[in-house]
Amino acid sequence: MKDVLLIYPRLGSMDSMVVDLPLSLIYAAADSVKRGYLVEILDLRCESSDWRGIVTQRMTDRFRLVGISVMTGSPLHHAREISLFIREQWPNVPIVWGGPHVTVLPETLAESFIDFLVRGYGSLPLAELLTALREGRREPEGIKGISYKNAQGQLVHVPRCEHFERIHYRDIPYHLVDVASIRYQRFYKGARVFPLFTAVGCPYKCSFCVSPATYSVIKGKKWLADPDDDVIGHIRMLIERYQVTHLSIIDDTSFVDLKRMRRLFTRIIEEKMCLTLEFRGARINEIDKMDDEFLQLMVKAGCRMIMVGVETASDRILKQMQKGISREQILQVNRKLARYPQITPYFNFFYGSPGETYEDVVTTKDTVLQILRENPRAYFGVGGDWKPIPGTQMLAIAQEQYGFQAPRTMDEWVEMDSSDSKKKIVHPWYTSRHNNIIKMMQVASYVVDDKIIRESEGNKAIWFRMLRTLSRIYKPLAWFRLRHNFHYFMFEYTIYRLFVRIIPAIKQ
Repeated sequence: MKDVLLIYPRLGSMDSMVVDLPLSLIYAAADSVKRGYLVEILDLRCESSDWRGIVTQRMTDRFRLVGISVMTGSPLHHAREISLFIREQWPNVPIVWGGPHVTVLPETLAESFIDFLVRGYGSLPLAELLTALREGRREPEGIKGISYKNAQGQLVHVPRCEHFERIHYRDIPYHLVDVASIRYQRFYKGARVFPLFTAVGCPYKCSFCVSPATYSVIKGKKWLADPDDDVIGHIRMLIERYQVTHLSIIDDTSFVDLKRMRRLFTRIIEEKMCLTLEFRGARINEIDKMDDEFLQLMVKAGCRMIMVGVETASDRILKQMQKGISREQILQVNRKLARYPQITPYFNFFYGSPGETYEDVVTTKDTVLQILRENPRAYFGVGGDWKPIPGTQMLAIAQEQYGFQAPRTMDEWVEMDSSDSKKKIVHPWYTSRHNNIIKMMQVASYVVDDKIIRESEGNKAIWFRMLRTLSRIYKPLAWFRLRHNFHYFMFEYTIYRLFVRIIPAIKQ
């Protein structure tokens, strides 16, 4: 009997563009693999549309446990489908869910098809759970971060570990997945991008973000960096073992300690690592502290993209979000980055946070236009509608001040993803005009910066050629709408929603 089959469900429309390695499951398996337990990973994003057939084929081997990684929103739908199918076909195999959704919403365990939860970091709790199951214990008392149902059917939540999970790079079981699979790539570029963590945690307190709730139990510093030697050793191993040429650094935030990043960039240059780099986690206040010498070093080390969490350009809403930045600071940072055309800044936004008004979105829109005028290399991120996250201050504000009803069922949580929900999300504080300008911003963000054209350059697939053509055709109309606040008769929003639904089917 094998010990555990870890399943990564489909995430929704996102899978049509980006499929990165399932690091959440790879890391979760680390301690179990070290103990000699038999672990397998099934990434359903990389399989055919017949996921039931694939699961059936893998389940012909007997497993003590099936684990599923879960995020809030549309991924819940597929995770539930998988769980119900396994419960029906193999009723004696227990199912454990892990991931950010169950970490902040442990009452998810009440679902009949879930036997256990792993809340927070999962490597050690999963290994301890497998040990308990091997010993015939179905009530794993005392395992930190585990939730289970006792003999009376009551939900038991063992307190989480109060420390970060640190896994040495040589203990990361990359061999559990086919790292060389052509499915692990950014489809618009046709390029393989390898994700990498260099730090854990986040020291900031953004009111909309899950991180403060997730890290609230952690004692001491809320952000810890891996030692320099480990980061460089990890990168060197990936180059030698997997011929990696492009790294995506996916820390919650990477630039808390600029002296550390300066050291890492210097070593990458000195060791002549032929890499390009992109960073998922960067903040306006961090980039604001970077001097020209630092930015020149970053370019020389291979940095080509930096994703910046802006969220909004309204000073009033930024204060409510506890971002610690201002609109003028956003523009200042953009002008600084404009001096380095090798780096593409990807400014991310979202809309509809509690109390946001039409005028707030207009301010964001005007700021975006100024960003694109002052830095033609900049990207305007595709923003969704605000998503309520359990345990966040922003959800409490929405409930207390605006009468927002948080999702109560799994179906309602599934509908919290803007791109994959059955209908457009409309929060109680939206007016018709507010909703229309959000639609305009969401559609226009795909074309006004030519990101589709630039990022898919060289991809000769028919549907990418079609996307580039549509982008060129729609761009003048999108600019006209943005400049003149002309968000009426948004026929293209209907086309956009239809297209988002069709793309995943095309890619299967």
